[in-house]
Amino acid sequence: MKAKLLVSLLVLVPFISMGQVHDSIKALPKYGNDSVTCVTNLSLYRESYKQWKQNGYQPGQFDHSYQYWRWLLDNGPKASMYIYTDGIVILSDKIRRAADEAEKQAYIDTVMMVYDQRATYFGDNGNVLARKGLDYMKYRPDELQTIYDILSQSVDIEKNSSLDGTLDALFKVCIQLYQEGLADKIVIIENYDKIMGIVEYNIQHNAKNKAKFQNLQAAIEKNFEPFASCEDLIPIYEKKFAEAPEDIALLEKISYMLDKKGCTSSKLFEDVSVQYHKLNPSPESAFMLGKLMLKKEDYAQAMTYFKEAVNMEDAEKVYNAYILLSHCYQIQGNFPEARAMAEQAIKYDATKGEPYMIIGQLYALSSDKCKVDGDKVAANAVFWVAVDMYEKAKQVDKSVAAEADKVIKDYSKYFPDTQTIFFSGLQEGDEYEVGCWINKKTKIRPAIE
Repeated sequence: MKAKLLVSLLVLVPFISMGQVHDSIKALPKYGNDSVTCVTNLSLYRESYKQWKQNGYQPGQFDHSYQYWRWLLDNGPKASMYIYTDGIVILSDKIRRAADEAEKQAYIDTVMMVYDQRATYFGDNGNVLARKGLDYMKYRPDELQTIYDILSQSVDIEKNSSLDGTLDALFKVCIQLYQEGLADKIVIIENYDKIMGIVEYNIQHNAKNKAKFQNLQAAIEKNFEPFASCEDLIPIYEKKFAEAPEDIALLEKISYMLDKKGCTSSKLFEDVSVQYHKLNPSPESAFMLGKLMLKKEDYAQAMTYFKEAVNMEDAEKVYNAYILLSHCYQIQGNFPEARAMAEQAIKYDATKGEPYMIIGQLYALSSDKCKVDGDKVAANAVFWVAVDMYEKAKQVDKSVAAEADKVIKDYSKYFPDTQTIFFSGLQEGDEYEVGCWINKKTKIRPAIE
């Protein structure tokens, strides 16, 4: 059985919860117990560091001042944040030039101590943990569990303020843990869920770094793809749903994930959606349920939900709800109500040709319904008003022109022919009222072959 991710950072970074340490921090003077030496060493090392930096961090150039920096780390840890920000650069140089592996590992241990002390004396734990985790990944890439624990705690602290690099690293480590047999697949799925929530927040609210998070979103989606099948997701979420069917946040998460990954035909998606609407009913949840019932061909239930959905605030969604209501009524053979719903859709978006085409189709399908004994025109007159609707669709929405033209050509063949028009006492170009349930006026036109 795969090992579980149980390592606590309280072990890795004990300063976070150790009251005695915090008491000693409060008691420690800013410049330690030897303030004169502390100030002197701070000045000496900083001047040397500045020169080193100006010279492009030449290897070994800072060696003669290393003792001053190291003394501060041990004896004046509260003197300056520079001790820690500079320290990582100083130690990176030492690591690159280490004489052997033992020396290298000793300097790496010091790097981790620098991060711990920085958090101890200057706070900002989430940011510090992110940096520590990334350096762990750099220097000790095989210690996957430790890297995961550090980065995971950083993200839990920073939440929506987490940097894109931290999130990227965390997700990659999740995948590595699974591939090495050190974690179950659910670790990947749960972290994907958490990370993508942060990514999507930043895409919406972090204009400065929007592009970075968009790139990260694409990369994570690509990496997640092998673990995102319905066969992977459903068993995991079935168990979670069974354990906490009243957890609204969980229901939202499951519904979102299954919808995003195209698992909406599953029974789990239906059960979760119904339960969510029961616990937290809204026009939006009703709309989702309506679409679900439509797929199941449960038109009565679908219509019930769509009627709730028309109370949504988003005009486009309301438009779609009325369109789907129209389809339901059409399938059930209630053409007058189907038309009424399409007309309601027009009120919410008069620029779309779809509602007019729906109405046109309803008219064309009414040929048998509108037959009148002894009247050779009535049955075919419905195609006049049908074509009128398709012409209107073209007028308001050029994107449907090609489709509308094709239908107009087909329907025009069913117009009454010239002889029928003549012997019915009608005149081409005159006004004609189509009765039946339609009750619309149109122009008399002969069939076009």
